[in-house]
Amino acid sequence: MILKDKTQTSSASIKLDAGIKQEQDVAFYLRRAYKDRDNVMVFNDIRLSHAGEHAQIDHLIVYSYGFIVVESKSIRGEVQVNEYSEWSRSYKGQWSGMPSPIKQAELQLSLLKQLLRSHDSQLLGTLLGMQQGFGGRCFDVFCAISSDAIIDRSKAPIDIADKLVKSEFVVEALDKKMAFKTGFQFKAWLAEKRPCFTPDELAKICNLILAHSLEQLETRDGKALARQSQSSINKPQVTMIQDALLPSATATEIASSSPASNQQQIVQVTCKHCGEYRGLTAQSGRYGYFVQCRKCGGNTPMKRPCPCCGNADTKVSKSKSLYVLLCQSCSTSTELFKPEGPAP
Repeated sequence: MILKDKTQTSSASIKLDAGIKQEQDVAFYLRRAYKDRDNVMVFNDIRLSHAGEHAQIDHLIVYSYGFIVVESKSIRGEVQVNEYSEWSRSYKGQWSGMPSPIKQAELQLSLLKQLLRSHDSQLLGTLLGMQQGFGGRCFDVFCAISSDAIIDRSKAPIDIADKLVKSEFVVEALDKKMAFKTGFQFKAWLAEKRPCFTPDELAKICNLILAHSLEQLETRDGKALARQSQSSINKPQVTMIQDALLPSATATEIASSSPASNQQQIVQVTCKHCGEYRGLTAQSGRYGYFVQCRKCGGNTPMKRPCPCCGNADTKVSKSKSLYVLLCQSCSTSTELFKPEGPAP
């Protein structure tokens, strides 16, 4: 399931354009493979923040057993990795060193892991009366390199060489790493040692990631966001998992988010502090409407960028007990929140 699409932008810089195209290529392969899967969630071009640290992740895969960060890297020419895991690249016959994309992806994954662990009691259930954690879950990284690049892995350590793939092979590498068992692999099922997220846990995790990503969009400089919106050809698609679907076996089904004027969308509001989607109460304050979480007591603004066009120029209005987000740019109406009890 694609929970966040790649923002399709263009740049006056040839180098930046090449990087954008590489990310779009990888996003295409991920969308083709996983758009109809309910046990694999894909986030493209997502920004997360935790404890004062920030991470921009090209592609994040959340699946039943864990998490995979994929770093896209546009390289023209040849790339080499030596026995010390040091990277170098050639450009027009000239060689130079470069930062390790694998190390970069590992730092991003580390921040994600810290974010998840800080909310484990809200995201995960208990087993035999004991709170589960994220220990034993799978955390992996890959680097997807341009298809026309030449990769020299001959001196690279095995664990690094296995993480380098060309764009067209990224899905094959991910499938091998996720290693889902089919109904006919009975011995494999019995031998499976990895703890598995329940559909409810998977939905809570994805909602937390989306909530933190949307929070980052809201707190970015308004002018910078406006420039991004103007340069976008197709705006990012961001979909929140619906409350009604969470308890079911199809917890990862999502509402359609194709942009259309005056189309009614549905976005599930979650607590930005703990990721909870139930037990929220609507409130009105100095800065507009917000929800208060009964579990952690945190407040989360209802106002957010438009889920269809990404524009920050939105307005929250209230009609009886229903709260709606109206985009001033594309006129999309998004249902945000309906209180469980009487409206305040």
